Amino acid sequence: MVKKRASSEFVKRLIKQISGNLTEEDELIPEVAIHGTGEMWCWDPANRMHKKISRGIKAFIIQENFDDFGRTLIYTLNGEMVCIEPEELLHTGYD
Repeated sequence: MVKKRASSEFVKRLIKQISGNLTEEDELIPEVAIHGTGEMWCWDPANRMHKKISRGIKAFIIQENFDDFGRTLIYTLNGEMVCIEPEELLHTGYD
């Protein structure tokens, strides 16, 4: 069960940051990396299925504690939106 949705304003900021269209007034969203090497399976809530994700890739946190399992919803730089256990994320700041 989804507890609450990410605001559309946040998603717009994220898209601007990824596309490189930020202005001086825009606040940066910090990046995270998926800890480790190899691959892992993560839950895709939009398609209600598991997806294989590569470890080590960068992502942005959309919402922490997204579901009843306490997983975090992230958007990877590969274009995937998945739920992941919070301990699998490494906060890297503003790379």
